[in-house]
Amino acid sequence: MTDRNQAEWLLQQQSYDQMEKQALWLKVVAIVLWLWLVQTESSLVLQLGLIGVFWLHEAIWKTQQSRTADRLLALEQALSQGKDIGCQWHQSWLQQRGGAVGLVLSYLKHCFKPTVAITYLVLLAATFGRHFN
Repeated sequence: MTDRNQAEWLLQQQSYDQMEKQALWLKVVAIVLWLWLVQTESSLVLQLGLIGVFWLHEAIWKTQQSRTADRLLALEQALSQGKDIGCQWHQSWLQQRGGAVGLVLSYLKHCFKPTVAITYLVLLAATFGRHFN
């Protein structure tokens, strides 16, 4: 592995791991805020808004994490082929960026991944169950 590949791989791997931790904290904050809204008997619209904002934010976060994973795989492939592609993150991202529509579709794709969706689906079910029972 070239020095540039190695330096970028280490940075991207640390970034990937940090994004995973931050996504978990995002879920914790969403649950705590939702519990507070339930405790204060806030409106259905406010609870649904909170769930929607956090769900979308996590989907955006996971989209970025997915790009990091793709870059890690490219760096690892370059290693196996003896190529130097280090320090070209933005150039490679621009080449595969799909425009505004592609970006929105990417967010939606990550929104419905089970690891992202499960927390927010449970919160939605609890919110509707609470308001309609």
